[in-house]
Amino acid sequence: MKSNINNITIANIKAEPPDGLEPLVRQIREFLISSISETGGHIGANLGVVELSVALHYAFNSPSDAFIFDTGHIGYTHKVLTGRAKMFKTLNTYGGMNRFISRNESVHDFIEASHAGTSISIALGRALSLRNSAKEDWSVAIIGDGALSEGIALEALNHASVEPNIRLLIVINDNGYAISPGFGAIHNYLQSRKIGSTESDSLFSSLGYKVLGPIDGHSIKALLAAFDEAKTSSEVCIIHVKTEKGKGLISAANHPFKMHFSFPFNTETGAPISPPVGVTYQDIASSAINECMKHDSKIVAITPSTLYATGLASIFEKYPTRCFDPGMEEQHAVSMAVGMALSGLRPILFYQSTFLQRAFDQLIHDVSFSNKDILILTVRSGFAGYDNPTHHGIYDFSYLRCLPNVQIFYPKDAQELYAMTYIALTTLKGPVIIHMPYGPTSDIGVLRTDLTINIHEPEHIASGRDGVIITIGNKVASCLTALEVLKSKGLSFGLINIRQLKPLQENHLLPLLQNVERVVTVEESVLEGGFGSAISSFMHKNKLDQELLQIGLPCVFIEPGSNDELSSKYGLDSNGIVKQILAHWKLAI
Repeated sequence: MKSNINNITIANIKAEPPDGLEPLVRQIREFLISSISETGGHIGANLGVVELSVALHYAFNSPSDAFIFDTGHIGYTHKVLTGRAKMFKTLNTYGGMNRFISRNESVHDFIEASHAGTSISIALGRALSLRNSAKEDWSVAIIGDGALSEGIALEALNHASVEPNIRLLIVINDNGYAISPGFGAIHNYLQSRKIGSTESDSLFSSLGYKVLGPIDGHSIKALLAAFDEAKTSSEVCIIHVKTEKGKGLISAANHPFKMHFSFPFNTETGAPISPPVGVTYQDIASSAINECMKHDSKIVAITPSTLYATGLASIFEKYPTRCFDPGMEEQHAVSMAVGMALSGLRPILFYQSTFLQRAFDQLIHDVSFSNKDILILTVRSGFAGYDNPTHHGIYDFSYLRCLPNVQIFYPKDAQELYAMTYIALTTLKGPVIIHMPYGPTSDIGVLRTDLTINIHEPEHIASGRDGVIITIGNKVASCLTALEVLKSKGLSFGLINIRQLKPLQENHLLPLLQNVERVVTVEESVLEGGFGSAISSFMHKNKLDQELLQIGLPCVFIEPGSNDELSSKYGLDSNGIVKQILAHWKLAI
């Protein structure tokens, strides 16, 4: 089968004999490499599931049979087969094709999910809802070996096999990786099982599943045979499929994450065409961590399968016995850190902001309640680029402010971040959270390892007769520009960089607000329960009667987009801040 990639349909595929699908597989793989090399995207995992995706659509009938991809990193071939090839040129652009599976794009996308481990639960829920209906539709969960160790996936496995008369199929896409290389006992077990082995499965069969495989995930024939067998089984089947992450892309072979995600790249070398410019916040934090680990052997570092996003790679190499990547186990990593802290160590947890949400229970009952020395660093707080709406770290302040015993900081630049990280690791007691935005460090200030900064004291950047803006690290730059625009209109506003969000340093903040006419808060987060709410409560408590304008985000899911695009749309760039101030007080000059 060879046709225009834009005209491929599921009906075309089903019209071919199985051995006629190989040309299509090659065509799709070539298309993905060519297209993603120009736009950037999740290239590695998607190249590994081309045959699997084709076989799924050949054997089942989407959308009546639902495919639940875990986490949606592997949906590109599925998108091609369901008529979305033309959309690929819009990937990583505002309003363009989603990086993940999206219900807004197609009826063939059952769930929009970008966090791992949920597929079996969702598929089981659908299968149970159809059990007593006349429909004979299948629910197929496609879960990676890395995501299989997620707590929710194990909970679902505990449940699914004991439910009778359900049309549920679980496909394990085993490529040996989560984002980072695989880890742990489940990973080791799956890796020990080889294609064609006659040895019976001992892990999943002991839980009541019929297990097929391991089979070659790049053999259409083997995949179709397994699907046919599963559909005639009276038991819930697990099909163990072995795939190669990055298959067909030579440069992925020796890449530490098999080119899990890439910005636009050279198809021969894998090198980015336009490498990101500037030092990232996580690199700055890691430099402080490295300095502290030199002098304190009790400091340990933990990150759950997102080493690539932390800047900790060199530290993991330097201190292998003091660094831990437990895989995609966000809850376990937090409780493990608490166990270390209770035993006298000083653990650092480094997360992407969105994934820390998954450990909220552990943050309350383990971290906050034990009140031991733990440093939690989160990157991508605020807008998080072109990943799914669930990746934005715009809910951080609202759900973390309620935690007892926790101190929360947000630096405006590299210098403040270095100081906060170093001081947290050397002098602060109890749990500390430091937020970092997405992208390179701000150009406000020059990096110095200056430890004389009082990280607890708000920074009074400017004074003004007409009012004061209070803001958080990642909005300081926009607010500074807003001050200049207001000045050009004859208005004088001051600016305070709060530095410490929790607890508010009221003794420092109160004198800065007592004699101003207007107060504005600006935050790249939802207003409900956010930083502005904390300032509002503080003003009410201290009987400050100035009118308060809170500028932030509505409590909605924000679409993917760059920081500039989203700041402009939601009024959080300098122009938007000025416009809201002028409109609220009718200050147009």
